[in-house]
Amino acid sequence: MAIHSFSRVSRDLAVEQSLDAAMEVQEVIKGVRTDSPALKSLVGSLIGSHSGNVPSKKDLLSDARFTSLYHRAASMEGREYTAASELDEILELLFEVNSAGLHNFSPSNLQFIRDFCLGLNRELVGEAFGRTPEPAMARGRKQKLTFAHAG
Repeated sequence: MAIHSFSRVSRDLAVEQSLDAAMEVQEVIKGVRTDSPALKSLVGSLIGSHSGNVPSKKDLLSDARFTSLYHRAASMEGREYTAASELDEILELLFEVNSAGLHNFSPSNLQFIRDFCLGLNRELVGEAFGRTPEPAMARGRKQKLTFAHAG
């Protein structure tokens, strides 16, 4: 399932996988388990590794729609990304999960992966229901503009 053919069924599956993955990664953080099959499935859906042809990070970042989705999901964790090239960190983690699993990840990377999965779940659900809220930065600029014009 290549990233460029992320169908409605794939998105619905990713909603479930992202929530399951976040819960499993939390269990890895707590030491209850050592890996997350749901995360591996989610990564396969996101980067299209089911066919055996894993795209490059450059290919993934060239898709503006998915770059935006990754950016919004990562921003839920509070990290600021000002350029698409900075999303390389997310993709690097996804590629590592896909090839090696979670056993070599630091606690901070595990927390980031968990939060990314939760952010991804929220964004996909929001898109599905057409209620994706504006990012906080956009709301802040609109408010500043409104106040500037009012004064």
